[in-house]
Amino acid sequence: DKIKENDLDEEIGNILWQILEDSANYSFNKSHSVSYAALAASTVYLKFKYPQQFFLSLLKMSRHEPNPIEEISKIHKEMDLFNIKLLPPHLTRSNMDFSIEGDDIRFGLLSIKGISDKAVEKINDFKNEYSSKFQVFAAAKQSKLNVGVLSALIQAGALEGFKQSRSKVVLEAQLWNILHVREKKHAMHFADRFNHDLVEILKHLRSFQDEKGKVIISESRYETIKKKYLPYLEIYVKNSKSESFANWYYEKMLLGYTYNKTLKDIFSSKRSGLISVRSVNGLAERNRVVFIGQVDDCWKGKSRNGNKYYKMEVSDETASTTVMIFNDRMDDCQSQNNGLPKKGQIVIVKGSTVDGAVFANLIGVQDNKVYTKLSELKN
Repeated sequence: DKIKENDLDEEIGNILWQILEDSANYSFNKSHSVSYAALAASTVYLKFKYPQQFFLSLLKMSRHEPNPIEEISKIHKEMDLFNIKLLPPHLTRSNMDFSIEGDDIRFGLLSIKGISDKAVEKINDFKNEYSSKFQVFAAAKQSKLNVGVLSALIQAGALEGFKQSRSKVVLEAQLWNILHVREKKHAMHFADRFNHDLVEILKHLRSFQDEKGKVIISESRYETIKKKYLPYLEIYVKNSKSESFANWYYEKMLLGYTYNKTLKDIFSSKRSGLISVRSVNGLAERNRVVFIGQVDDCWKGKSRNGNKYYKMEVSDETASTTVMIFNDRMDDCQSQNNGLPKKGQIVIVKGSTVDGAVFANLIGVQDNKVYTKLSELKN
């Protein structure tokens, strides 16, 4: 028909049709299609027959992706559906790469975000050799692992198993870094007596005398330690007020996923009725929802009829969803939050499900702050 409409010779149409037919019958296309179909079938079979080994392979390959942390996050969400846990990295239990541990998979040290290969090599120098907290501190210092890197790893859960909270263990790591060799030696000696609480041990050492009758930590030395220690104590006090959120923040930042408490768990005391994003996505049209998540992406726009809108991709530990807010409600959101939500911020969203998205009535940015550096306290 198009040949006739354009007043072309019928032979031209026959030639073009023959080219299309030959192209469709080309053996490469057929083999390519068959190969992809076979690969897809094999992959589905392996995923459901050997899910642990399947996800282990995916996690090991994630390091070669453009955004490894994002890839790990996607894989983790699927693992949850198969009741396979992605165990956190641990300074004395993790291998360099992801590994099978019981019915679960242990995070590999090489895949921790922001940790250089050199730092991982230093971690490898003492991993699996030391069990006590102070021995790990000493080994990290000996292998010249930066105390800031060590602290971030501890806050992300890479040294679990002690009575103290993660924030407290971070404080102790910073305090250990201030002490002299002699003071550390005595701290090791009294570790069991004081349940490995370094702060309590130092209090004891202010009055404890050595064989020569000399106190281990004199008043002048104590004042020097205190001066260096107080800024780290301030960080600890601020972060410990929201310990669960601080842990969540570091897990998300370094690992790409969280395993301890979900955002819903952490913020349920602030807002009742929160549901997971996966539950939101499973609801029918026009259902009212309230959920919490992190803004992965956001942008402003205008519809064809001139309505302004703000669009966000919001995710939690289970899934992601699109959130839209329009016109006056968008202005109210901007006013109440001193600006529209930004990428990386935590938001509570209240709205209704419409066309596979959530049309928001209210969006509240959560102002929880995690302090990571001394400079942040000054600011």
